[in-house]
Amino acid sequence: MNDKIRNFFLTNQLSRKVRNFFHQVFLPFIVKSLLILITLLILIFVLLKFFKPHQLDTIYKKSSFYFFHYLNLDHQEFGQINISGNVHVQKEQILELVEQAQKQITKNDSGDYQPLIQGLIEQIKSQLPWVNQVTITRSMPNILNISITEYVPIAIWQNEGEKYLTDKEGNLVPFEDLEEFKHMVILSGNGANVNAKSLFNIFTADLNLSANVYSATWVSNRRWDIRFENGLLIKLPENNISEAWRRLIKIYNMPGSIVGLKVIDLRVLDKVYLEYDDSVIKELKSL
Repeated sequence: MNDKIRNFFLTNQLSRKVRNFFHQVFLPFIVKSLLILITLLILIFVLLKFFKPHQLDTIYKKSSFYFFHYLNLDHQEFGQINISGNVHVQKEQILELVEQAQKQITKNDSGDYQPLIQGLIEQIKSQLPWVNQVTITRSMPNILNISITEYVPIAIWQNEGEKYLTDKEGNLVPFEDLEEFKHMVILSGNGANVNAKSLFNIFTADLNLSANVYSATWVSNRRWDIRFENGLLIKLPENNISEAWRRLIKIYNMPGSIVGLKVIDLRVLDKVYLEYDDSVIKELKSL
């Protein structure tokens, strides 16, 4: 019976015309129409992006509202919340912000609406200073996945009596006197945090030497003074600090070269100025 029906549609002239019409006329028309529609949507998006960005933002907010609000996705109770990437941020802090964000989901009279995930991302970044980046996804029906990336501090910045942890890009985190940060270099000077990246780059040239660095002062917004743990002061130049640091490595690795030294001044190109303790100077004069 099935073979007879199949043979009928294959051999019948009317069914053959219908198939030909579908493949030769209708299907190409649908494909062309879809391509034209997609092109028009892209063009409208680009025009709105450049000429009326506020209108595009309004469309996004309204679409978000209808999608999340009427499907009731943002008002569901989460059966499971997965949090990853947190080291200094406590899980309880994030859970509290999730609860607050759910309570704040409302639609005001102007029609403005912010989906739960977007609002939660903004809350986490604004209220938890350790957080650098946040990624939040949902696994249906009721699982929330929160992945955070924290700032990685490289030094302590002292400014106007306050202490902050700073990463290599100069981002600041309020500082607490915790044991894990006591080994870090102390920076001082206006703008020291945003200029520290180049300094720590040269430290990698000799990790044994860099381990002696206690503090670094950004002087006159143009150069660094480095203080070692033994009190030795290194004055670096405004330019070519990598070359100056390589010269310092050679000096420091010479046997007995730093005995009695107070200052190594590398500010002048191709010159090194050494300042010794008074006791060493008296001893040298007596020779």
